[in-house]
Amino acid sequence: MHALLTPDAFATVFEPLVGQRVGYVRPIGNVGDRLIELAMTQLFATFGIAWRLVDPTAPPPTDIDLLVFGGGGNMGTLYRNNYDLRTQALALGLPLVILPQSFTSPEDRGFTRVHVRERGSLALHPTGILAPDLALGLDWPAPPRPDRDLGLFLRRDGERTGWKPWKFRDPVKWIHDPVAYLALAARYRRIVTDRLHMAIAGLHAGRDVTLLANGYHKNRSMHETWLAALGCRFAVTPQAAFRPLAG
Repeated sequence: MHALLTPDAFATVFEPLVGQRVGYVRPIGNVGDRLIELAMTQLFATFGIAWRLVDPTAPPPTDIDLLVFGGGGNMGTLYRNNYDLRTQALALGLPLVILPQSFTSPEDRGFTRVHVRERGSLALHPTGILAPDLALGLDWPAPPRPDRDLGLFLRRDGERTGWKPWKFRDPVKWIHDPVAYLALAARYRRIVTDRLHMAIAGLHAGRDVTLLANGYHKNRSMHETWLAALGCRFAVTPQAAFRPLAG
């Protein structure tokens, strides 16, 4: 078992939660968000934090001291469903802590504490506490050797950017389980992707990973803040990524 970052890297997120009864509000998202959640459950256990899932549309719970809203990349109003979910969580009247997130636009509301997962988002929320994406703390066994060469995985949603090769796949369209997501990444010796958590899954597997730009600052800033030091490359386009891979 190994993690890209040790639990100490997440102490600023989890140590303030120790000794409290925590309610977890699950964001609406894809398998990348579920990978973050898998890592969160491990880190809750590592820090000895008692928690349970909370439905913010239900009556306020009486056995919870505070709420945490799951990590990811949806702070702001670009993903309105999650903005509205946070509105419902705030309405419960309990302290609400935001786990490491990226901001697409400012969102300065009544949060108790906000963790920001890359430096670019601090421009949109300057009082945020910088902390890594929780998926970097996932403790996961080393995979078998890869049986395929190059995996090209690109977005088919509003965050896609620029021209795409005619032949590519968006893994979140058919994979919904984080364990299967990790297994897919491990099959390839080299990965080129604009899916942040496919890149992180590839790094967990020890693969040669190039992260591409997405439609806002998230990928470039995550690379500059954390992933470059973990051996990940960055390119703006697939064509640029392929040049150093040729031969």
